[in-house]
Amino acid sequence: MKYFSYLVIMILLISVAALFYLQRPDGQPWLTSDEITRQSREIKEQVVGLSTDTFAHAVKTVSDTSKKVAASITSNSSSGAIVIYKWQDKQGQWHYSDNPNPDGNSQQMLLDPNDITVVAAEDTAILKGSAKAAPDMPLTPSGVYDPLVIKKLFEDAEQAKSALEQRTKALEAAQ
Repeated sequence: MKYFSYLVIMILLISVAALFYLQRPDGQPWLTSDEITRQSREIKEQVVGLSTDTFAHAVKTVSDTSKKVAASITSNSSSGAIVIYKWQDKQGQWHYSDNPNPDGNSQQMLLDPNDITVVAAEDTAILKGSAKAAPDMPLTPSGVYDPLVIKKLFEDAEQAKSALEQRTKALEAAQ
């Protein structure tokens, strides 16, 4: 199979090379380097023309789509959209209001009531500051990376492990 492949490749190469030497009835060779260069330039010009046309079409499509989106936004804003203002204070906290920030720049935002989803909260005690904290876990500003909290978690895990081992032994003894 290997030699057959080599034979086919050689025949193809000889056939292409023969086109440079064999002549047509008018005395010209079937294939010349000038002809190859001319045809490759024509193909290149066609490809560039097609890509330019495609790019122009894409630009036109994007432009038309953006105009339609802008038109739909402006038509929706007049039909019930709510204007709110957003700004950030000196501490970096974001504020949202019906009125613009009197002390600085505000970003105007449009809210479409059709796009707003309201979900009821399950436990609103945390909003009032009366949420129940874990009895043994201190509330610290450092969060879960506090060494005392991590130590307490490991102690609790060890206690749970020993309780499970005791229960397993008791079950095995009962059988």
